[in-house]
Amino acid sequence: MKKKQSLQSVNSIIFHDIRNEKYTDAVKNGCLATVFLTLCFKNYVLLRHANSLKKCIEIIDKDYAEVEQYTQEEKKIIQLYSKKGSNVCWYWFLAICSTGAMFPIKALLFMISSLIQGDFKLVPMFDMTYPAPIETHKEIIYVYFILFLYCFIFDMYAMSVYVGFDPLPSIFLLHVCGQIEILSMRMKNVMANVKDHKEICEKLKKINQKLQAIYVFHNSVQSNFLELLEFNMKTTILLLPFSAFQIVQSLKHLELNIEFICFFGSYVIHFLIPCYYSNLLMEKSNELREAIYSCGWENQPNIQIRKTVLFMLARCGIPLSMRTIFHPVNLATFAEVCRQAYTIFNIMNAAWS
Repeated sequence: MKKKQSLQSVNSIIFHDIRNEKYTDAVKNGCLATVFLTLCFKNYVLLRHANSLKKCIEIIDKDYAEVEQYTQEEKKIIQLYSKKGSNVCWYWFLAICSTGAMFPIKALLFMISSLIQGDFKLVPMFDMTYPAPIETHKEIIYVYFILFLYCFIFDMYAMSVYVGFDPLPSIFLLHVCGQIEILSMRMKNVMANVKDHKEICEKLKKINQKLQAIYVFHNSVQSNFLELLEFNMKTTILLLPFSAFQIVQSLKHLELNIEFICFFGSYVIHFLIPCYYSNLLMEKSNELREAIYSCGWENQPNIQIRKTVLFMLARCGIPLSMRTIFHPVNLATFAEVCRQAYTIFNIMNAAWS
């Protein structure tokens, strides 16, 4: 079903829209074709990294199961980042559902409006040019309903993939942020009111073991989403100007393109959220390094304690963050994506308006 939807979009772009110089329609159908490619790539990532993603979820469940062993301050940190992860899911759910729902709702409202005005017209959910046998009969009521159902199923499928998959990187990043903040708190208190060198060494050993587990978890998340984040960045650079071009062209005709306004907003969130929380992870990593350095190691004559602290400082020398294949994922990268998208939009506006 989704493959046929993409082929219809490509057929409309190549053989009708560009040939007839309908560039606005070509850009609109290009958005649908890009969404299809994104869905395929997400399915590929899910299939390829299914076991690794499952292990990451199991690690989070295990950390939550051990929360009773934490202090009250540490429990509050866990609750805070758990709530942030839940909020990410809700924000993304609302963004995707509002975007996906706008296409069928707008078509239905236009049909109801035309019926009230006494000039009933069938309004397609995705307006595109089909191959000749379908194009000549698409105004027939039963053909229209088949096409509408066909597009509606694709719409629901796309919503389910985006809602179910895209919050995962941000949830994993937030979990790492929470665990690092807990370690920072423990490092600040590791030598407070403790004079026994063996007890300090034991505490540092446990912190080191937890830090190692965090690094392993982060590396697994990085490996799982490395290619996907690069792909998301490239598609965002294209889809932001594509959707903005649709909005501007509609405004020139005194129309409000609500579905592409939602589409534009959703794709801003799509890449902004991972960039924001990857940036937060870098900040928390720097805070951990500062906590290690200021833990009071200079007052400890024991050489083993000093070596352990030095080892931890060396390990935390480079802050944790997410990366694509070629770029770090942070707010600076998001700003660069917006800059490139704006450049493409200006070129499109100058060439095709």
